[in-house]
Amino acid sequence: MKILVAEDQVVAAIHLRRNLEIMGHDVTVAPDGEAAWLRIQDGDFPLLISDWMMPNLDGPDLCRRIREARLDRYTYIILLTSLDRQEDRVKGLRAGADDFLTKPPDPAELAVRLEIAERILAVHDQLARQNALLAELASTDALTGVKNRRRFAEDLELLYTQADRQGFPLSLILLDIDHFKMYNDSFGHPAGDLVLSEVGAILRSNIRGQDVVARYGGEEFTVLLPMTNESGAMEVADRLRRAISGRDWPHRAVTASFGVATSGIGISNTQTLVEQADRALYIAKRAGRDQAVHFFRHDRSLTLEPLNS
Repeated sequence: MKILVAEDQVVAAIHLRRNLEIMGHDVTVAPDGEAAWLRIQDGDFPLLISDWMMPNLDGPDLCRRIREARLDRYTYIILLTSLDRQEDRVKGLRAGADDFLTKPPDPAELAVRLEIAERILAVHDQLARQNALLAELASTDALTGVKNRRRFAEDLELLYTQADRQGFPLSLILLDIDHFKMYNDSFGHPAGDLVLSEVGAILRSNIRGQDVVARYGGEEFTVLLPMTNESGAMEVADRLRRAISGRDWPHRAVTASFGVATSGIGISNTQTLVEQADRALYIAKRAGRDQAVHFFRHDRSLTLEPLNS
């Protein structure tokens, strides 16, 4: 296990490090609390053994800083102290310490305390994995396996903010399966569900790892393309279009229409980006479907009439 030791006394630090390494642990020593705090932020240390009294930042304040930071992984903290008053231990617990050892620690007792720490850290890791799984399930469309609309909205806001701040383009593809209602009416909803599931799989398998695919609603899907300009987004949209239309579907051919928009001049928020992609999608459907249209490559002044799916 990787252990960080915060100890300002050189001899005590060497002695503790030697004992921990004999037990098979990977040990890093920080000379004071501030140095330990920097190490905690930069490295992955599930366990911290810290002296109580140190210059710059003492043990309890280091505990408090770690707990207030709400780091991604739980850090188990053992305080080393010669203080044995109850009020001192209460102070340490309130600061966020998990356990205490009398300084200098007895090797046998140290080994037992580390076994306890490993068991508790294993429970924290298991809970973290379960919470991550629950979060993933809550953000995924059950039928298609892509992200759901709520997660799409969150990712869109995040990626748009990053693109706007850093000055790189963000493209959005909005696609609609052509005549999907007729497909459902002709072949039944189970067949329609299979189409939706297969389209989701096609989209996922034809994008980059940093791109985001989501089900927007019904037979509509979205694809977010970070750091992708107008021409790059159109290449992706056409590749996806051909992948869908080129598949050997069981009942009849399935195609989709694509509307594309890219952040830049005239777009000041995510709503405008979505509206432009949606308008481009309707232009594609009106022009004959099974094609991709970028908002800035076509006449946006067209009067659009309602279309059936």
